[in-house]
Amino acid sequence: MVLADVTDWIPILFTVMPSDRATERFGMVGEAGDWVEFLGSTSYDALYEQYNVVATHRQYNSGLIVTRTMMDDDLTGLMRGDLFEPMINAAVVTRQKHGARVFNFMTSNDLTFYTHSEAVALVSNSHTTRTTGVSTTNGFDNLTTDALTPTSYRAARIQFRRLRNDRGNLIDGEADELWCGLDRGPEAEEIVGTKQGLNTDFGNINPEYRTAKVYAWNRITDTNDWAICNSKLRKKNLRWYDHTKPETRQIADFETLQIRRAGYMRYSFARRNHIWIVGASVS
Repeated sequence: MVLADVTDWIPILFTVMPSDRATERFGMVGEAGDWVEFLGSTSYDALYEQYNVVATHRQYNSGLIVTRTMMDDDLTGLMRGDLFEPMINAAVVTRQKHGARVFNFMTSNDLTFYTHSEAVALVSNSHTTRTTGVSTTNGFDNLTTDALTPTSYRAARIQFRRLRNDRGNLIDGEADELWCGLDRGPEAEEIVGTKQGLNTDFGNINPEYRTAKVYAWNRITDTNDWAICNSKLRKKNLRWYDHTKPETRQIADFETLQIRRAGYMRYSFARRNHIWIVGASVS
């Protein structure tokens, strides 16, 4: 983010897109069915409509007043410096907190920035499909409650490999990211960074070695929750809409002899389907 010295995770986590309207709406259709043997004429398939998403932009603002006395009595030059910098830093921090809702509220039907017509949390054992005749008994559960260990990480990766699309077909995807808060970061690095002999004296190989990139993000507030993701599917499914990027303005008030500085931004985010993540909500 220009002018800011705070790390901006928004373009890491989301696909960032511009917006020129109050809301962003998009619908989804399911996957195509299996190809069938050609017997002289083409067999035509139909795509089933899935769920709709509406992202509604929210506005955020901040202001700062510098009085004439503060300017006149400034012995350090602070008041003559770039007072927009802390304001922009605060804007970036605000955006980080909101972006982290993807993980901090992954087991809630979070309606702060968007509505999803499935009306199910991002991470849930109650996901559905609008494609007719498809059982959701297997492959639609992307929730686990196990604490992060080598065994639970391995189980979650297997669970991810068994996720199914709206047709009930395996997505054939594999998780290549491990997201967690700072507290679980060392354990996460150990699980995917130890080549052999992980928690054992036998020196056996670690099949989870280098299977994921670890993102230990300080904005993930629960010290025990974690998630594994497929990076390409995550980018495809998470969208951040910048209606108005953080902007600043300044005016001099001749009545009060004050300098007024203000910032403004407007944005939202949304997610499409759930088959890019398996999340752990650890009690």
